[in-house]
Amino acid sequence: SLDRPDAYVQPRPEALADPTECTIAEAAWLIRAGKLTPQRLVEAMLERISTYDGVYQAFNLVLADAAIAAARDAARRPRQGALHGIPLAVKDNYYTEGVRTTANSFLFENFVPPYDATAVARLKAGGAILLGKTQMGPLATTRATTPAGVITTVNAWAPANRNVDPGGSSTGTATAVAARMATSGIGTQTGGSITSPSNAQNLTGLKPTMGRVSAAGIIPLTYTRDHPGPLARDAKDAAIMLTAMAGADPADPRSQGLPDVPDLIDAATPVYRRNRVRLRWDTRIGV
Repeated sequence: SLDRPDAYVQPRPEALADPTECTIAEAAWLIRAGKLTPQRLVEAMLERISTYDGVYQAFNLVLADAAIAAARDAARRPRQGALHGIPLAVKDNYYTEGVRTTANSFLFENFVPPYDATAVARLKAGGAILLGKTQMGPLATTRATTPAGVITTVNAWAPANRNVDPGGSSTGTATAVAARMATSGIGTQTGGSITSPSNAQNLTGLKPTMGRVSAAGIIPLTYTRDHPGPLARDAKDAAIMLTAMAGADPADPRSQGLPDVPDLIDAATPVYRRNRVRLRWDTRIGV
């Protein structure tokens, strides 16, 4: 369940001052407390996208009207947990029902899927809001460029220098999250396409165990090596995202027969003793 005490974190001062600074756990705390509405959070993200994405080029499609409508609907529905009303950036190789999904390739430039990828459907079921589709390496091969190879998305920490590598191929999702234009997001990894852009842009990216997250409804680079996973602000947000996404799916045989999903949120929650962070158990680290 995503509706549990350790999925909520009291916001830092900068998050209280600006909703775009919120982690998932902080935004969820504010929404639960009635101090922030999903619509206000979505509108803050859309305002940043409108102001800055001309430079960052993180998104190739922004679903402003649909996101605001979803946020208004979220305010009317019972709260579902930590992802309720949270705006996410989705890499453009995930199927999104009724929304163009191109994998940044001429092959799919007019493809509109009839259903959501399993991972997207599970995030939506948890209350998340699709903010837009993000730019990626063509067919998930390189850092984000046009299909012809011209660099598009830049590193959020050095937007004026296109030579600073933002990582790829989940470049757009990483830049959107790092630039505070989405609270969190999802990408895919075949070689280093989640961990590389996360490392380059100061995020927590997770490449889960093969099959832990269903790859059904994702345009593949290679069926035998593709891993869907989160790109998040911190470890707790990554745990919240992966908890929502993970689990067996009849549409992906690789996802079946695995051990139960562990308590990721608890694992990402620091243990304090006498106001100091402590190890959960005695640990020896060596070579």
